[in-house]
Amino acid sequence: MADEKKIKDAAEPQEQMTIETANGAETQTEEKEGVVTFQKPYVFEGKDYTEVNLNGIKKMTIGDAIKLQSDLMETEPSVQGTLTEKTTAFARAVATQATGQPVEFFKLMPRGKFKLIQREVIQAIAPGRNLADGDDGDRDDHILKFKKPYTFDGTEYKEIDLNGLANLTSMNESEAENRMTRAGVSYTDATWNYLYICILASMATGQPEKFFTGLPIGELLKLRMEVNSSDFFE
Repeated sequence: MADEKKIKDAAEPQEQMTIETANGAETQTEEKEGVVTFQKPYVFEGKDYTEVNLNGIKKMTIGDAIKLQSDLMETEPSVQGTLTEKTTAFARAVATQATGQPVEFFKLMPRGKFKLIQREVIQAIAPGRNLADGDDGDRDDHILKFKKPYTFDGTEYKEIDLNGLANLTSMNESEAENRMTRAGVSYTDATWNYLYICILASMATGQPEKFFTGLPIGELLKLRMEVNSSDFFE
């Protein structure tokens, strides 16, 4: 029976993802969490890279995303759109910070390989969610449940109640916009801006902005979806 199992396991192909590009296909065998493995090595400055470890994203916070978004607003026209996290520029900026590689490492990467990087970045920021159709995952009466317990000022939190968003007024929104202006943050649509959602969440909960900017980056889009929930706009 053991020999039969070995034969069966050897015959079953590993789970793979193929990215089709104009230059061909790039296949990643999914073996290690947070690590993108290339079918063919990527050569950068004379060195072969067969994988890129993006687990550094787990150490990033919403505050990091705010800074990246703000910086890119000044230099990348593509980020002026609503879904910053779906742009190539944002994925590249996140990957650069997460790995410590120079930005040129990702700028010069072939399209097929970078699509694998971008996919991993999106999965880390929005675990289990589909950004294309606006999927907001599990919701429970506007109680934002954290993926892992979050410690702030010595207190551990497993969730945060955002129902106070229903009591905010247009004056609060103006205050949030003014706060962004004072911070030197440019934007086209404030509702999609990462700093803006932290400001409103702070107003709604009584927690300081640092509570939200210090959250892991993986909580970012869940928070934004709650702040912009249609339930609060009757």
